[in-house]
Amino acid sequence: MTTRTFPLSAPINLNARLGHGSVVVTAQDDLAEARVTLIPRTADSGVVDRITVELNGPTLSVLAPRQGGVTDLFNVGRRERDGVDVEIAVPSGTAMKIATFTADITVRGRCGSADLATGAATITVDDVDGDLRLRSGSASSRVRTVRGSVVVRSASGDADFGEIAGSLQAGFGSGDLDVGIVHGEVRSRAGSGEARLGTVHGDVDLAAGSGDVSIGLPAGVSARLDVKTGSGRVRSELPIEDDRKGTGRAISLRARTGSGDVRLFRAGSPPAA
Repeated sequence: MTTRTFPLSAPINLNARLGHGSVVVTAQDDLAEARVTLIPRTADSGVVDRITVELNGPTLSVLAPRQGGVTDLFNVGRRERDGVDVEIAVPSGTAMKIATFTADITVRGRCGSADLATGAATITVDDVDGDLRLRSGSASSRVRTVRGSVVVRSASGDADFGEIAGSLQAGFGSGDLDVGIVHGEVRSRAGSGEARLGTVHGDVDLAAGSGDVSIGLPAGVSARLDVKTGSGRVRSELPIEDDRKGTGRAISLRARTGSGDVRLFRAGSPPAA
């Protein structure tokens, strides 16, 4: 195990790159020094010696040599031999860019704007105080809160968000999209996968080759609907009388799925039988 510390006198940003293992970043209030700990999964691998850890100006860098390629992805022996568990402590609000090959990414606490990418791993994030960009070959992503906008791109893998204050742009080859609340506009494209939006406050444009779609509207908001499914059914649970009593606010809902059901419901209400 190797640990390095860096006294702090001003805000910093984080740039991290790792092949295999895991990256855990903890953002803490009132932190006097940044800390990086490298724990090799194989004691004699020598991989830690090839990782650069330095604070250059405002940027804390934790950089392993670049890895990639299909053979490396499926070479379990190499992944175990070169695996490193990286633990990083930075101040709350730190902006970060993290890229891995098969290493899981976990961000605890409140970070600043984030750009997170992985080839094949999981991404778990608590609180992003800014915009978030997620990219993956195949990954399962779970994010609790984003105070800005989100762009997510994945060849295969699911993405789960608690609340997004800004807009959401999503693109999947295959994968499910699940969002509790989104306040801005939503645009999503998927080859296959379900889309579930618990509460929307802006215009929605969803399209998928296959997969069910469900969208919830808050009370007092009406909608202009453009909904189609190739093989499936469309079910609206929005009471007509609610639309007549609306405040005049209206959002545009456009949903297309080649095969799958489309459900529109009043947010906060129990599912219909």
